[in-house]
Amino acid sequence: MSGYRSVGVRCHNVLHDMTSERGHVWIVGAGPGDPGLITLAAVRALEGADVVLYDRYRDDREAITAGIAREKQAPIVRPFDDPDIIAGQGTIGREVFTQLADICAAADVLLSPCGGGGLVSGIALAMAELSPKTKVHAVEPALFDDTARSLAAHSRLKNPPEARSICDALLSPMPGELTFQLNDRLLAGALGVTDDEVLAAMDYAFRMLKLVTEPGGAVALAAALSGKIDLKGKTAVIVISGGNVDPQMFTRAIGGKAS
Repeated sequence: MSGYRSVGVRCHNVLHDMTSERGHVWIVGAGPGDPGLITLAAVRALEGADVVLYDRYRDDREAITAGIAREKQAPIVRPFDDPDIIAGQGTIGREVFTQLADICAAADVLLSPCGGGGLVSGIALAMAELSPKTKVHAVEPALFDDTARSLAAHSRLKNPPEARSICDALLSPMPGELTFQLNDRLLAGALGVTDDEVLAAMDYAFRMLKLVTEPGGAVALAAALSGKIDLKGKTAVIVISGGNVDPQMFTRAIGGKAS
């Protein structure tokens, strides 16, 4: 969707402005062992940017980022727990409403990928204003179900340190502080999908929709295809949020099946 692409353009513009004004940007990202080599190469190609790798299962990203910010006297641009980021993600909700209104329709259900909660909270905020009857559900990896458990407890809960998933874009240790305040109030619920269900959704997206999707971007489609929620007779919106997938992972998703 162009709403999602506009977020990416905005992030690129922010980085460009920061490199122009300050001369440098430090980007803290997960290190070896994670999918995302194409994304990593693209970020490293950004003029004036350094990539600081960390082990998501052993290191503290927030502490590393805070240390760099102190040392370099640099501001922190958070990946999801930020009002501007949430507002940018909300353009997807606005686009959903506009496109459906053009055909005199309205969404009964909307499914969105969820990691730290920025994407789904932005969408839910927009839909609450524009289409309040639409039930917005977060979808997350089954073993990273912090949003589902947090919604049930009405309090932010962490994922267990031993949890693993191929959905590298959604592996936040717990919901964001700001995003959870919104999601706890606005979401109808949260659904979990397995890695196998995600791979099947990636294969379906490629073969039936002609879309290349990354694992984290395909979780909402996986929830719909695997029957995690009853969509019979309903107008449903499925957010597919990214295509940053390495060839090896994409081959794994579509390999070994007849065309």
